[in-house]
Amino acid sequence: MSYNRNRKHKNNRNNKNNRDNRDRQRYIPISCGKNPSNLTVLPRNNEHPEKTVKRFLKKCKKLKIIETYREKTDYYIKPSVKRRRKAIRRLRAIKKDNQKKVLNRHF
Repeated sequence: MSYNRNRKHKNNRNNKNNRDNRDRQRYIPISCGKNPSNLTVLPRNNEHPEKTVKRFLKKCKKLKIIETYREKTDYYIKPSVKRRRKAIRRLRAIKKDNQKKVLNRHF
């Protein structure tokens, strides 16, 4: 059983050209908003939009984007706790500033 080497080369070349054409036709979305997300899902050739959305949601679940957002936003802090945290932050800033002043005097 023999095969034609030239034919094999020709097929490889054609496959490469097809890949290049596919990449040129690919839709690249424009980032919008203040913080563009790191997650992008590009629609594949002849892919149904619902399937693209499904792939996007699957990637979101895998990267736990929704969970991290909820952790940051979905909780209640009592006003007294907010004031206490604010006071602690203020004291830390004053202490840090005083340390810088002391260091500047010695050197």
